[in-house]
Amino acid sequence: MKNSVLLVLTVCLLSVAARAQQVNFGLKGGLNVAKFTNVDRTKARAGIYFGGFARVGLTENWSIQPELVYSGQGFVADPPIIENHTVAVNYINLPIMAQYHFIPEFYLEAGPQIGFKVAAKVKNDGNSFDVGENYRGVDLGLGFGLGYDFDFGLGVNARYNFGLTNAADGDDKHANSVAQFGVSYTFGKFRLKK
Repeated sequence: MKNSVLLVLTVCLLSVAARAQQVNFGLKGGLNVAKFTNVDRTKARAGIYFGGFARVGLTENWSIQPELVYSGQGFVADPPIIENHTVAVNYINLPIMAQYHFIPEFYLEAGPQIGFKVAAKVKNDGNSFDVGENYRGVDLGLGFGLGYDFDFGLGVNARYNFGLTNAADGDDKHANSVAQFGVSYTFGKFRLKK
């Protein structure tokens, strides 16, 4: 299943890139503020994300940005019986964002994301326990965001990702909810198609 999804994504990206005016590559990273929906007595978990992207210029205002990102997600729980503990569920995410540039530097973006769980642990008082069997291996979501790119390649961005599927095993839906705030660096000067 994973190989089929990756093959379809690769074929789609290559066909888009073949028609593109310009492709630039870059790196990104920043802060995640994450939690699961429908989990009582929880707080957001702060984590990090980092990875790379390719920005593909399509028209004067539109570009596509596929990404490969490591993302630290999960939540902090405070049940009444036991002490605080952190549930860290980490993913390799593959978002594909459609970006609309009002001006070349400023854009809004939206698009789907597929995530593959790489680890799930509960951490408490310096101890760590593997709980990977309690969380699903694949997570689907949607992202919405905005960003600004300076002329010298540095950019700032914010994005909100919400899960469409249940991230945990069980009948109740516990979806990912992640706000991201970060910086990026694009190699070379990105120009939209005229």
